[in-house]
Amino acid sequence: MRLRTGRALTSLAVVCGLLAAGACSGEETPESVGGTVEPGPDAVAEAERLYLLVNESHAVSDELTMIEHRVTKRCMEDEGFSVHDPMEFQESHTAAYTAGGYLANAPLRAVPTAEAAEEWGFGVWAEFVRNPGNEDLAAELLTPEAMTAFGILDAEESGMDTSEWDAEDDGYHAEWIEAYSGSPAIMSDVKGAEIDPEAPPGGCWLKMVETMYGEPYMISYDEEEGGGESGEYAATHEPNPLFALEEIEDYGALLETVRDEADAFESCLIDHGYEGWELGESFYPPLWEYFGAMYDPAYFEEYGEEGLEVPDAPEEVPSDFMGVLELERAMAVDFAACGRESGLRTAVEEAWAAMLVEAYLPIETDLVAWRDAMQGHLDNAQDYLQA
Repeated sequence: MRLRTGRALTSLAVVCGLLAAGACSGEETPESVGGTVEPGPDAVAEAERLYLLVNESHAVSDELTMIEHRVTKRCMEDEGFSVHDPMEFQESHTAAYTAGGYLANAPLRAVPTAEAAEEWGFGVWAEFVRNPGNEDLAAELLTPEAMTAFGILDAEESGMDTSEWDAEDDGYHAEWIEAYSGSPAIMSDVKGAEIDPEAPPGGCWLKMVETMYGEPYMISYDEEEGGGESGEYAATHEPNPLFALEEIEDYGALLETVRDEADAFESCLIDHGYEGWELGESFYPPLWEYFGAMYDPAYFEEYGEEGLEVPDAPEEVPSDFMGVLELERAMAVDFAACGRESGLRTAVEEAWAAMLVEAYLPIETDLVAWRDAMQGHLDNAQDYLQA
């Protein structure tokens, strides 16, 4: 049996957080043909409904993580430890990635709405505006609306300050780990004191689990998942039912569904002087490379991908960030017009909605039950913290 700590769960939380989201009501579901949900306005309405429930579950997961940390830290501080390993207390912000609605992960960056294009372009700038020297621009451009639209976390929320923990010596780290996990630390010449992943649950971690959930939730893994071994590990609680979903973002199938509109979109681009900007199966031509090389030429000169076909930049490239952003906005406005004229924007919205409904509708009952059960655990923790 293995103890699965916050450090090991981080990648799982991110994977879950990048899935799309939704809510629960008794409305009728859209008609299906041959077991496949038909794209259309009904699918959009159902996707929006389900998305609220899924995103609600992300918010519950985030809150559970926060409360688990508070309960555990109280136990550790009662044991005399005031400085904590930040790797074991990483915050979860999965709901923030999908707060923009059911289209949060849809491949629509190349076909923005006219309004979004005028204000934000394609959003490429958002990936470079926090570079050193752009602090004033970041404060101006990264409005709450922009951050929601592009799934951007607040810089302060996403950072991790390890200075206090790093300032403590190996002796403190080892004592902290034993109080936290209930088992002696493993000493490494490279990393120093570490938690023993093979140790049974114990210490303040187990006390937190017992306070909130009664007992650890045991998860089994097979040989393929465990690198040639089978076994089980202890988690704090039953995982969100979203973890049971297979990959739902099938861009190949989506492209086939909207093939006519995609061809019309590319023809429109050519007519407007944008030859060489084919969507491709990812629905995302090399916009990031094209504008990124203008926003941060030094980065692309050193790390740019060789062999990638990127249309030529304008003969005169603005030397300032806002000048490049104006180019991005202007081009995005043209792409948005073609998205509207070809019908591609609407076609992708409706087809994406149908894919989400197919994925989420079968687990709706499980999601509601999981959400309600987790709310009871949150209530247990609040009672403990207020005592």
